[in-house]
Amino acid sequence: MDTHRGARLTVKLRLLSEPSLWCWEIVDTADGTAVESSWATNWTGYKSSPEALRAGIIRLTDLTRQVVFLFEVSVH
Repeated sequence: MDTHRGARLTVKLRLLSEPSLWCWEIVDTADGTAVESSWATNWTGYKSSPEALRAGIIRLTDLTRQVVFLFEVSVH
């Protein structure tokens, strides 16, 4: 299990052209791979970039907590 991956993840925002909505992407900064996207994964768009950023940060926090929890469970 890659326990350092959480430290390499970041939230990026993207403005969709049609419909005109913002979406977030969680990206692995080591290789630029999109790990998850609000639009591609859940078809969720946001009317403003601050709203999209807040939602992306919340999802990133959830993902990194899951990684830490799974690591702790596998160690014990």
